[in-house]
Amino acid sequence: MENLEQPKQESLGSKESYGKFKDADSLLKAYSSLEAEFTKKSQRLAQLESENESRISDENRRADVEKRVDEFVTKFEMMRPFSSALKDTLINDEHADLSDEAMRLVSKNYRSADDYAHDSEFLNNYIFSNQDIKDKIIKDYLSKITQDSPIRVDRSSGHIPLSPPNQPATIQEAGRLAKSIIKQK
Repeated sequence: MENLEQPKQESLGSKESYGKFKDADSLLKAYSSLEAEFTKKSQRLAQLESENESRISDENRRADVEKRVDEFVTKFEMMRPFSSALKDTLINDEHADLSDEAMRLVSKNYRSADDYAHDSEFLNNYIFSNQDIKDKIIKDYLSKITQDSPIRVDRSSGHIPLSPPNQPATIQEAGRLAKSIIKQK
């Protein structure tokens, strides 16, 4: 192996040859510059390799978290709306526990039936806009009003009276009512 510090001597008399360099100093400067550039490239390569290993590790971790959460959601279907939040939490915090995070999300987002019953936005979006529910409410309402007090329609005009019908309690009241009806005709 050649010694890089000592240039190769050629036998052209007593003159030393430095190739394309005119003297030993310019060769040494070029070598130092080349060595510095090589060091920079080696450091950059090491940095990129480290970043690549880190990225691969992160991708493997992300894939593992996604697989665990998907299996968990398959097992506990009610957790499906929270799967994205679970994945984000577990990816960002490697010490987080899947079950603990699932419980935290459920308890944070839990709403009782009473809460939903008083939430006008929920009622408008999910109850009042549902045709099946509307039909049932109307059917129940009509069934109730026909059982309790049937609506009487005046046969001559086809209108529903604004006040309840006057029903006599005694024979005398019935007689007076009959007389008033006869007089009107």
